[in-house]
Amino acid sequence: MKINTKLRFSPFVHISPAFPNTIAAMILVLVPQLVFLGIYKDYKALLVITVSVLASVIAEIVDNLIQKKMSVGSFVSVLEGLIIGMFLPEVYPPLLAFFVVMFSLFVVKYCFGGLASNWANPAACTIIIAWFTGSLFFPDFQLNAEMLESANPASMLFSMNIIPMNENANIVSNFLNSHVLNHFGFVLPEGYTSLFWDTHALIPAFRFNMLTIFASLVLASLSMIDLLIPVCYFTVYAILVRAFSLEPFTGLTGQGDILLALLTSGTLFCGFFMLSWYGTTPMSIPGKVVYGVLAGVCAFVMSGAGTSPTGAVFTVILVNTASPVIQLFEDKCYSIYKSLTLKTRLEHER
Repeated sequence: MKINTKLRFSPFVHISPAFPNTIAAMILVLVPQLVFLGIYKDYKALLVITVSVLASVIAEIVDNLIQKKMSVGSFVSVLEGLIIGMFLPEVYPPLLAFFVVMFSLFVVKYCFGGLASNWANPAACTIIIAWFTGSLFFPDFQLNAEMLESANPASMLFSMNIIPMNENANIVSNFLNSHVLNHFGFVLPEGYTSLFWDTHALIPAFRFNMLTIFASLVLASLSMIDLLIPVCYFTVYAILVRAFSLEPFTGLTGQGDILLALLTSGTLFCGFFMLSWYGTTPMSIPGKVVYGVLAGVCAFVMSGAGTSPTGAVFTVILVNTASPVIQLFEDKCYSIYKSLTLKTRLEHER
């Protein structure tokens, strides 16, 4: 009798990384942002983030005890607390942050269910509740009508030191313009490298855009995040900003500042770490495209030309409300497809 000595692992092959590994990786790629907050001695921001993580973990434990269930892993609550803390201003009172985060997450999880059962992102809901509770601690829009009427709002933000220019900004921008961007016909205006590195915003998630981009590239290369929704989101938002952001103020179309919009308001951080949260997004490719496009439209409505303190978070909640409708349409399309496939197969058998 012939013995098959070849072993196949195909029934157990993962087409994507395991969920606990993905959550752990998302936490790890955010650690550099915490490290740089420490390097720049922003201990207030680190305290608020630490308190948020602690409150999130406690809310998860209490929820598990009440419902007598086992959590899918404490790493999820750590990640949620980390994201929430990154979107709270460093001047937010730590004691208030602790109770707001713990109470809000507990209520959200109790009302909407656990991971992948929520129709809305729990972290986004908590941040919005924190904003309503302590809106005076959040910064205002940094852009005003006068800046937009100038048709060059970013330069005014730099000149007025609202966004401080990095001391090495000119060196970096001159190098990029001379050796890289000139080959593509682009010129990076003075000061824009500060937007990529450190905007000195009160909200930590707004600060280190380059680290956010690097983190997203790492996760995407490991197949731990799907870039389809964020890419659609950024593309539509960028087009709308470029085409219409200055039109109400200057009458000019096609002159909006895309970099200013994408590199402020936590747009990148929200797109990569909150918009595609588990259970809140459609499953099919067309559904994801529609979801991302709607997010881009909502971002333009909520954040405008940029520098919004909470526009990106409100964008997540708004598109979360549309996701169940998209998913319902997906289910109907799948049911129709299944019935047609079955009918075709029966006819073929006859």
